[in-house]
Amino acid sequence: MLEPTRLAPGQANQPYILESLCGEVIYIPLSKSATRLLVTGKESDNAFAIVGTGGAQGDPIGFHYHREAHDVFLCLKGNVNVWADDQCRTLSAGDLASVPPDTVHQYQILGDYTEFVGLIVPGGWEEFFRFIGEPYAGPLFPLVDERNIFEVLIPKLKAATEKFDMIPVRDHPAVQPQPWRDGADDKLPGALKPYFLRAGTGPRFLVGGVVVSPLIGAAESDGRFSIACIEGSSWHEGSPLSETFRFANVHHAIQVVDGQLGLTIGDQEATLNVGETAYIPKTTSFSMRVRSRYIKFYVFISGNGLADLLCQLGKSYDQTIPPERPVAWEKGEMDQLTQRHYS
Repeated sequence: MLEPTRLAPGQANQPYILESLCGEVIYIPLSKSATRLLVTGKESDNAFAIVGTGGAQGDPIGFHYHREAHDVFLCLKGNVNVWADDQCRTLSAGDLASVPPDTVHQYQILGDYTEFVGLIVPGGWEEFFRFIGEPYAGPLFPLVDERNIFEVLIPKLKAATEKFDMIPVRDHPAVQPQPWRDGADDKLPGALKPYFLRAGTGPRFLVGGVVVSPLIGAAESDGRFSIACIEGSSWHEGSPLSETFRFANVHHAIQVVDGQLGLTIGDQEATLNVGETAYIPKTTSFSMRVRSRYIKFYVFISGNGLADLLCQLGKSYDQTIPPERPVAWEKGEMDQLTQRHYS
């Protein structure tokens, strides 16, 4: 049995499950937020890092850009403002912002309690948080910090700009959050450019009773990673998720946001509950069993993997929830696609 743990192992090629709101927790002084390292470069061979953030309303973090790092903001609860060049949206649960290299950006947590998860490519950039922050052992995040920002944070930020891929842009104009745009914020751009994607929009594909919604694909990440939302139901028999998958070249991470998911990773059984994260390194076999009437989870992949396979196998789908009854799908076609593109 693969039991949940509170810390990632810090070494490559080892699958693991993190408890909800766990991982190495880092507090950025005076930020009223905590950063949780769910997957780091050490686990993923620097393919990506996955970082969770929870916090209360504070000031924007300051405009900056990265020469190489690609940032993603996926809101899980509450609200967060994200700026990208001359655009800004207020993200709610399920909304996403993609910020490629050379895009001037910043974010601002809103409300009493907001959670979002971010993917950073390449892995290793998460060392920035360790450099400017402090270990934190509380349940969520501290709300009160009366220390002098010029003593505890500003010197670290100045030093970090020389050590890490982070270039401040202090004079960048901060526009007000703008309305979501029909016809623009409801589809994937098909190119490496900053964009916002509103929850429940974008392309969707149906395989059996499983709905796959790609949020970022190879075109939007220059082939470096992909992210998708997957939904299904234990009411449906013969789910394609119950097949055994093994991807030779890409790592997967799964985070459940609703329902319960059974996993077999290698020869170990596991259960993934709401808020928990599973990491599956490349070449490791895995299969899934939906254990709840409804399941929703996000999958983060260091390239093309499970999400791309299911999208290729599926048919375009215009509903926002799984169907009442599953449709037929071909296991032989899945096997052929797997052997041709992912073995």
